[in-house]
Amino acid sequence: MKAAQAAGEEAPLSGCSVKVVLVGDGGCGKTSLMMVFADGAFPESYSPTVFERYNVTLQMKGKPVHLQIWDTAGQDDYDRLRPLFYPDANVLLLCFDVTSPNSFDNVSNRWYPEVTHFCKGVPIIVVGCKTDLRKDKVLANKLRRNGLEPVTYHRREIQDTALLCQVCGTLGGLGGSQQSGTASTWKQKAEYS
Repeated sequence: MKAAQAAGEEAPLSGCSVKVVLVGDGGCGKTSLMMVFADGAFPESYSPTVFERYNVTLQMKGKPVHLQIWDTAGQDDYDRLRPLFYPDANVLLLCFDVTSPNSFDNVSNRWYPEVTHFCKGVPIIVVGCKTDLRKDKVLANKLRRNGLEPVTYHRREIQDTALLCQVCGTLGGLGGSQQSGTASTWKQKAEYS
C-alpha cells in the first residue's frame, strides 16, 4: 500500500528512503507517470513542470520505504538547473513518449549522457510513457504523414540492448561472466519497465 504526501512535506525518518529522479523531454509523460503512481489519478490537463517532488510511502516486506520522486523539467531552458536535483539520487527513470521517435532517440543522445555525467553508478530504468496513445488513429496518421511511427517494443528492445552494451562497457574491470550477469539483469528489468 502506498500513501502520497504533499509535495513539500518531508518523508518520515523511520524506514528506508529512496530518491527517484524522472528525466526526459518536456511533455513526454513524466508528470502524469508520477501523479498516477503517487495519487492514483491521471491529471486532467497538462501544464509544464519546472521541478516538483512527491513523497510516497510503500510497504515492502512489512517495512516502510519512503520514495522521494523528483520530476524534472525537460525543456532546454532548464539545462543548468536540472543537475541541481541529481545529487543523492538512488535511481533514475529516463522517460520517453512512445508516440515521439525523437523523444525516444533523446534517451540515448541527450538524457543518458547527462545523467551518467552527473550520477555515476546510479541505476537507470528506461520508461516508455503514453503507451495508450500508440493506437490513436489521428496521431498515427500524423506520424505516418511525416514518415514516422510510434516507438514499438521491438525498436525499444534494439536500443535497450545498445544502451545496455554501452553501460556494460563502462563497467571497467568486470569479467565476462559478471558482465553477462549484469546484462541479463538489465534485460529482465527492461522487460518489466
